[in-house]
Amino acid sequence: MSRLSLLLLLLIGALAIPASASATLVFERGSYTGQIWTARDDGSGQRRLVQGDDPHISPDGTLVSYVTGKQTTLLKVIPAAGGTARTLLTDWRGGPFDWSADGRWIVTAGGPEIGTQKLYLIDVPAGTSRVLATGSFSNASFSPAGDQVVYDRSAAQTAFPRVDLYIAPVAGGPARALTTDHHSLNPLWGPTQIAFSHWARPTGRHRNEDGPKWNLWLISPDGTGTRALTKRRVPWLLTGLMATSWSADGTRLLSQFGGQDTSYAVGVEVPSGRQHVIGKNAEYGLAGAQLTADGATVLGATGGPDAQSAQEVVTMPWAGGRTTILARKAGLGSWSLGQ
Repeated sequence: MSRLSLLLLLLIGALAIPASASATLVFERGSYTGQIWTARDDGSGQRRLVQGDDPHISPDGTLVSYVTGKQTTLLKVIPAAGGTARTLLTDWRGGPFDWSADGRWIVTAGGPEIGTQKLYLIDVPAGTSRVLATGSFSNASFSPAGDQVVYDRSAAQTAFPRVDLYIAPVAGGPARALTTDHHSLNPLWGPTQIAFSHWARPTGRHRNEDGPKWNLWLISPDGTGTRALTKRRVPWLLTGLMATSWSADGTRLLSQFGGQDTSYAVGVEVPSGRQHVIGKNAEYGLAGAQLTADGATVLGATGGPDAQSAQEVVTMPWAGGRTTILARKAGLGSWSLGQ
């Protein structure tokens, strides 16, 4: 998996959050030995928390998950205020990641770098986990109530995967297929609908040297109402759109447009599908991580995935305007609900 793809997948699954003075920000510094830092939502009060990578703060702002290790990658959790870390998973593999709204559950993947992986549902307070599915996964997302998980699954990692969406109950029981077209991946559960990427085969004279093309689609949790939200023509060597965060009313969807040497945030209006670039439309523009509940503000990082020393964690208005820098020489920002 490329660094760009990993960055995009890590940004996937962030919960839409309300603007709140008590919200907590976590981010990462350091290109080779990652350092996880916390701050207030305006970037003030910055404090080093722990050494590690890929931080995600729980919705209530009390816990921070992160990964550490080289030969074996451990998924850990530590109090946001500091304290003793606990190991939740010993074979973390990246890709899917989401906290449930109540902060009790994490869904993520583990297993070997090559071959069959496992999608784990982790009970964070208890420190226990169970396997939801085996195969290859790109993303997973909790329902707003936290009682279900939607995820994509293919039997193996291939250039043009046969991949579908599934919903599993958190309380236990069999999963059900949400799609059966073998072209559906990267689900993100919203207030009333699930957004996902639908892939199509490339066309044109370079189609044999190209990969899948993604546009955003919507589906209801009961499997009805499937429709295309965007109908974008994706150029050669670029992948397309994947959803990253919803507004609370379901009318705004933050997404990321990516591909070879390209990544920038795109705002999509629902249900019209109208799109606009957030920040600069450059090879590496804003990596948009989260959207405030009112849909007015985007949290993200600038500078590209391989230049953390030049990155900045920032906020940008959805409609355009002044960029606010929250943390310099930092990347991979994550806000909490702060409720």
